Amino acid sequence: MSEIYYMDIAFLIWGSIFSMIAALCMFLSKNYNREKRRWMLCMQITTAVLLMSDALATMFDGCPGAGYTVILQIGNFLLFALINVILLFFHEYVICYLFAKSDRTKIFRIKLNRCVLIAGIILSAVSPFLHLYYLIDAQNIYHRSDGFFVSLIVPVLAVLVELSLLIQYRKNISKSILGSMIFYMVFPLSAMMIQIRYYGLALINMSIGIAMILMFVMITKEQNHELENLIRSREETAERLEISTMLNRCVTELTSGDNIDQAIQNLLGIINDYFDADRTYIFRIDPIRQVTYNTYECTKEHVSRQIDNLQEIPLSTISTWMKKFEESKVYYVADLEQEKGTPTYEILAVQNIDQLLAVPLSKDNQIIGFMGIDNPRNHNEDATLLSSLQFFITNSLMKKKEKEYLRFLSYRDMLTGLYNRNRYMETVNEYQENHCESIGVAFIDLNGLKKINDWYGHEAGDRMIRKTASCILQFFPENSFRIGGDEFVIVIRDVKQQEFEEEMQRLRSSIERQRISISMGMLWRKQPKDLEDMLKQADALMYEEKEAYYRINGNYHGFYYAGKQE
Repeated sequence: MSEIYYMDIAFLIWGSIFSMIAALCMFLSKNYNREKRRWMLCMQITTAVLLMSDALATMFDGCPGAGYTVILQIGNFLLFALINVILLFFHEYVICYLFAKSDRTKIFRIKLNRCVLIAGIILSAVSPFLHLYYLIDAQNIYHRSDGFFVSLIVPVLAVLVELSLLIQYRKNISKSILGSMIFYMVFPLSAMMIQIRYYGLALINMSIGIAMILMFVMITKEQNHELENLIRSREETAERLEISTMLNRCVTELTSGDNIDQAIQNLLGIINDYFDADRTYIFRIDPIRQVTYNTYECTKEHVSRQIDNLQEIPLSTISTWMKKFEESKVYYVADLEQEKGTPTYEILAVQNIDQLLAVPLSKDNQIIGFMGIDNPRNHNEDATLLSSLQFFITNSLMKKKEKEYLRFLSYRDMLTGLYNRNRYMETVNEYQENHCESIGVAFIDLNGLKKINDWYGHEAGDRMIRKTASCILQFFPENSFRIGGDEFVIVIRDVKQQEFEEEMQRLRSSIERQRISISMGMLWRKQPKDLEDMLKQADALMYEEKEAYYRINGNYHGFYYAGKQE
C-alpha cells in the first residue's frame, strides 16, 4: 500500500483523537454559554466518530471476511449519515449565535434546513439496503453508486441556506466567529468538488476535521476573550466600588459636623491611608502675591511634618505644575529624576519625595490651590478619587455655609434632580423606625434604553432619562428616587389607594406623551410591616411587565425619538 494511504488513515485517527480531546476540554469548561457548549460538544463528538469511521472503512476496504464486511458497511453508513448529523448540530450552533430563542420559530430557513438535513439522515439510513449511495462487492471493496451525487446535494443545499443566514445576520456575531463558521462550510465544499472526481483520499472528512480544529481555536479564543472581559470587568467594578466607597466616606467626613477645619484634616487622613502615602496636604494660592501656602497636612507615623517649612513658596517654583493644573490635568511625578533641572527638585529632594501626585482645586475656572500626595504606595497612578474630591474640597475651603450644598450633592442625582440611591436607602431605613397608616410604592424602568445608547449615543439616552425624570418630578418631587441607570422608585406615605393608582396612571400617560416606553410595577398596602419586602414585590411586578413588553416587541427599542428634544 502507498505511503499516502497510511498518511490518510493516520490523519483521520489523529483528527478523531483531537476532536475527542477538544470535546473533553469543552465538557470541562464551565465559563461558556450552556446552549452553545452543548451543540459544540455534539459537533466535536460526532466529528470524532465520523473520522474514526472513515479511518476504519479505509483500513478494511478490500479485506476479505464477513467481519470486515460488517465493519465496512457500518463505517460507510456512518460516513454518509454523520455528515448530515454534524451539519444539523452546526445549524443549531449557528442559530444560537444569530437569534434569540423566541425568534427562531419565526424564520422559515431555520425549519427548512432542519428538514433537509433530517431527510439526508433518512436517505443515508436506507442507502445500504437500496445501494443508493454506494455498494460493496464480493471482494469487500467500496464502489460509488449512480445515486452518489444525491449524498452531495443534501449537504450542499444545507450549507447554502446556512450561508445565507450567516451573511444576512452577520452583525449579530463577531468577525472571528463568523469567519470560522464560513470556513467550516466553504472548506469542506471545496474538498467535495475535488472528491467528486478523485475519491482515493477522504478529503471531505479531512476538511471537516481541519475546519473543526479552526472552529475550536476560534471558540477558545472567544471564550478566553470573554473571560478576560469578565475578569477586567470585575476588577474595574471592584476599583469603582472602592473609589465610590472612599468618595462617599470622604464626602461624609466633609459634611459631618460644624468644624470644617477638623473635617478637612480627617479627610486628609482618609486619603493618606487610601494611598498609603507619607503625606497628604492642601496648598492655597494667593494670586495677588503670587505665592502658595501649605494650609493642611496629614503625615504618616514617623514621617516629619513640613507644613511650617512650606509657606510663601513663589508660584513660579511650580510653574510646570500650574500649566497642567490650568488644563485641569493631574500632575504626576513617577520618579524624582523627572524634576531634575526644575525649581521643585531641591524642595522635593529635601523632603525625601520620590513620587508625587497632585490635583488642582479651582473655583469659577480659577485655580485657588492644589492637593498633593507624597510617595503614594497604593493607587499611585490613579487620581480618580482625588479628581472626584476636588469640587468638594474646594467648596469646603471657600465657605462653611456650603456644607449644605455638599449634603445636597450626596442626596441628589445630578443628571435628573431626583433623589439618589443614598437618600432612597435612608428612606427605607427610616420607615423601619417610623411606620405609617398606608404606603404606595412603584418601580419604573425604561424600555429600550440600551438600543437608544447603542444607536444614537449615550447623550440621547441621558436625554431620555432626563425627560422621564422631569415627568416624575412634576408628580412626586419629594418622593422619587433614581437608584440606577434607568431605574426609578417612588415611595409615598399616607396615601389612599385610589389616589395613588390614579396619580401613577397620570404619570404613565405623561411619560408616554413624551414618546417614552416604560415598564412599571406598583403596589399599595395598608399599614405594611416590611417596606423592603413591598419594594421587592413592586420590582418583581415591574420585571413581569418588562418581560411581557419584550415578548411582544422583541429587541425593538420602543417609540422614543432620540433626536434633540430641548
